[in-house]
Amino acid sequence: MSELLKDDLNLDLLESICSGEGVEVNINALSKTFKRHRNTIKDQVNALFENKIIDKPIYPFMWLYKEYSLLVLTQSDLPRNEAIDKWLREDENIFAGFYVRDEEYNTMLIEFHADLYSHAQWKKRIVSEKKIPPRDLRYPANTLFFSTGQILKYQPHSPIYTMEEVYAAGKTIEINGYKMNPLCFQILKSLMLGEGIRTNENLLATKLDVHRRTIERRIQAMIDEKIISKPICRFPKFFVPPNQILVVSIIEIKKSKENIFKAIRTDPHIPLAVEASVGRYNLLLFGVFSNVEDHFEWEEKYDARFPESIGAMKNLYLSPKKMASIDQQKVSLNIIKRRKEIIHGRRLMDTITNPQV
Repeated sequence: MSELLKDDLNLDLLESICSGEGVEVNINALSKTFKRHRNTIKDQVNALFENKIIDKPIYPFMWLYKEYSLLVLTQSDLPRNEAIDKWLREDENIFAGFYVRDEEYNTMLIEFHADLYSHAQWKKRIVSEKKIPPRDLRYPANTLFFSTGQILKYQPHSPIYTMEEVYAAGKTIEINGYKMNPLCFQILKSLMLGEGIRTNENLLATKLDVHRRTIERRIQAMIDEKIISKPICRFPKFFVPPNQILVVSIIEIKKSKENIFKAIRTDPHIPLAVEASVGRYNLLLFGVFSNVEDHFEWEEKYDARFPESIGAMKNLYLSPKKMASIDQQKVSLNIIKRRKEIIHGRRLMDTITNPQV
């Protein structure tokens, strides 16, 4: 573990900036970039937030994928009630949840865990604490395991490039009832790429009672250590624009693997790709498409481009409208909170065992 994550001030700072505190859209910078009046820029930015097209900026906690190196996809048979919804919102390991209808399953969970052992202990705990019904009252879950160490592509902003193609074709995009104009889209693209975002070091310095230069140095050190990345805006459903669908696919690649990987890394439809070892399947893809037909066309293009290379494929179509209301920073913030508790616990024990110190 990085030594930076053993420091109280760093953890307090992380808790703030990873939740978006002290992270702001830089209206003046965007005004200069697009050569438009700041009030015009401000109106467009407000429209993006008010229409829930993107979330407010945050610092992504990239250490999540080192702390929790096990990515788990679970199809479950769970009751639909407030108790389950509350558990989905609060559980420290559940990153996202979708309500589905796929054979016996009605819920698909995306989870992060430290390892197989911690996942097994988590399953025991949520049953013993009656967060979910015991196994005899539900259909057994279908669970797939993947290593975050085998991530081939991680690009949450990727769908903006498919949106850009729509504008290039002379079409318009309407999201949540709001018709986006070209300037609004360019601002959206900038914010999702981390451009036109500023950190209010003075606010953070006042809150944490340190000098602003201390804030600057510590943030840069954590970026250099890849604990966080530069601040960005994200879609409210992480990978997926509000008007599109998420397709989770496990795929068997029989040959031309490296060429297919290369194509996927530049494919705007794919924000996340993970090399896998699940039976005959060796690739996990998170794909974003306008509709199911769009995905079918994408499959056909890959079959034509890489003949006899792609074998079996399983797809699960997920709609953001059927996504549980879960704070996408929840898992990261819980990791930071737990690190703070460990430090404070050790300090308390030192005080008890060494009262003279």
